[in-house]
Amino acid sequence: MTTTRLGVLGDLHGAFDAEDAALLDALGYDAIVCIGDLGPGTPAADVRVARALARLRTPVVVMPGNNDCETAPLIRAELGLQAGLAALLGRSGAALRPGLAAASGRATWAGYGRHRIGSAAVTFLSGRPYSMGGPSLAFAEALRERHGVSSLDDSAARLCALVDAAETDALVFLAHNGPTGLGDTPDAPFGKDFEPGGGDHGDPDLRAAIDHAKARGKRVLAVIAGHMHHRLRGGGTRRDRAVDADGTLYVNVAYLPRIVPTDEGTRRHHVE
Repeated sequence: MTTTRLGVLGDLHGAFDAEDAALLDALGYDAIVCIGDLGPGTPAADVRVARALARLRTPVVVMPGNNDCETAPLIRAELGLQAGLAALLGRSGAALRPGLAAASGRATWAGYGRHRIGSAAVTFLSGRPYSMGGPSLAFAEALRERHGVSSLDDSAARLCALVDAAETDALVFLAHNGPTGLGDTPDAPFGKDFEPGGGDHGDPDLRAAIDHAKARGKRVLAVIAGHMHHRLRGGGTRRDRAVDADGTLYVNVAYLPRIVPTDEGTRRHHVE
């Protein structure tokens, strides 16, 4: 059976460097997926992380998070510039694997997109960028200007259209925040830990696209997202960060801090 191997990075919040790039490259993934929030939303930090991501010789897909909206043009330009320089200088390593939709060099800027990664018969669909979760459209002006999306209904329609255009029956969704429907307790995969009593903080447009895919007979293998950190604001940690529901694996990869010194050495978190 043909497989595709992904290395997935959760919300980085500035925690990614050249050592990360070297370690991930050595693992031989078909692609690295960054699920968003590269930095804290400051230009200098965001550019620094983008430069480190661009050091990857492995193709990288960057799904912009809410922290990336204001500096998105800088981040995107930096990813493209550094990847282009690497190619010109002969440091690009192996060629892009067949089928990977790359915007420039080895870096793909995701959001309302279809992506083929590796050789498995799977289409990867990237969701709404800049999501902050819940039933509201965060950064509406940027979404309207950059993607022509003015409402959650618009966003759901765009995502459903991506499903309809997918050439494979098997799908994987990549998103900054997860969908509704996975629980409303504070420790649910995408539950509110910042309000008394919790609540479902998933994205309704993403849920609409998943349900649409299944109604069309598509197999939604997985939904990979982050945003809701594993450490809860009231104490404790988020339960079941990987949940299998109706044949779909939902994974929350937002593990912070992702770089932690231990007695055995530095631990650098990512998900395979």
